Amino acid sequence: MPNKAPQNDHEDSIKIGVLFSQSGPMAIPEKAHLRGVLLACEEINEKGGVVGKRLEPIILDPAGDDLLYAKMATELLVKHRVNVIFGCCLSSSRKAVLPIIERFNGILFYPSVYEGFEYSPNVIYGGGVPNQLVLPLLKYIFDHYGKKVALIGLDYLYPREINRVVSEFLNASDGEVVIEKYLNFSTEEEDLKASLEQILATKPSVIFSTVVGLDSIRLFSAYADLEVDGIKPPIASLTAVESSIQALDKGKREGYISVAPYFSSLNTDINAQFNHNFKSKFGENETPCVFSEVAYSLVNIFASALSDAEYTDTESILAALSGAVFKSPGGDLFLDLDTNHFTMRPYVAKSNAEGQYDILWRAPSAIKPDPYLVAYDRTIDI
Repeated sequence: MPNKAPQNDHEDSIKIGVLFSQSGPMAIPEKAHLRGVLLACEEINEKGGVVGKRLEPIILDPAGDDLLYAKMATELLVKHRVNVIFGCCLSSSRKAVLPIIERFNGILFYPSVYEGFEYSPNVIYGGGVPNQLVLPLLKYIFDHYGKKVALIGLDYLYPREINRVVSEFLNASDGEVVIEKYLNFSTEEEDLKASLEQILATKPSVIFSTVVGLDSIRLFSAYADLEVDGIKPPIASLTAVESSIQALDKGKREGYISVAPYFSSLNTDINAQFNHNFKSKFGENETPCVFSEVAYSLVNIFASALSDAEYTDTESILAALSGAVFKSPGGDLFLDLDTNHFTMRPYVAKSNAEGQYDILWRAPSAIKPDPYLVAYDRTIDI
């Protein structure tokens, strides 16, 4: 018989760890993750909780420091006695937390798009991977703009790995990386401008950005301020979402291309209710984005598994998660048992002047995750 999880039976709540930065360079996307968790917990608790117990989020703020992510993950698992953590956005923070999660046999629900090429039995990967997002975006770029792509990203694991994948597919598909630039976090405005001018001098069809967080907003703002002859090539991204676009001045919000399994503009009854509930909790001027939606969905998937599990230990929860399905605001999510990633349907969209996204393309069906790209020969059919 499996051991009980470190929750006391006489308590009227089930504690879950929540580990997102509310300050620092990743505050905007990680606050969006946090909002998704909080909204899901509130809705679940209003319906009576899970097995008669309320979900109680224990929220810690690592402030964008990878060492604090590891320290606070340990604190959640050991001091607060949780065995489930919803957390991390950057790949570097996930990598810092992963050995702690595995050592103490917890579960990390990771809600962010990432570069793939990872598996842990203790991680549920909620975000899309390159075969689900990079390939559809590159195909759209090829079809509508061309094959000369400039790459710009922050200098850490996720951008370099994503750009490696992008380069492989471009090289195998008669495309070209015309320039590849990496920036430090919090790069000065003049350096941003100089990098963008250097990129534009190569005359790319599209600028593919893996700049994230507050730096992405600063990059987009600097790009909007550049005066050039002719039409500027668009910036395409895997992480430009409503919350980041709406942080720009109104005149700078239009024309950014993004790919994601969720946009707040999706026209479904489930999404309309999600938008309503999100605005009711956080304010009428607030818009959900994929970072909120994935975190929200993961909490609901966890709660459903907990309801089905006979025990609340890690093994029982993981077993109950097998084959998990959830009707999320973005569409049906299916957990792939071989990879601990989700099957999902991607959308390509372009931001408008209001900071919302207009859907340009949707996948004809959901795409199974292939985090190691084993089924792809690196060519893109047009």
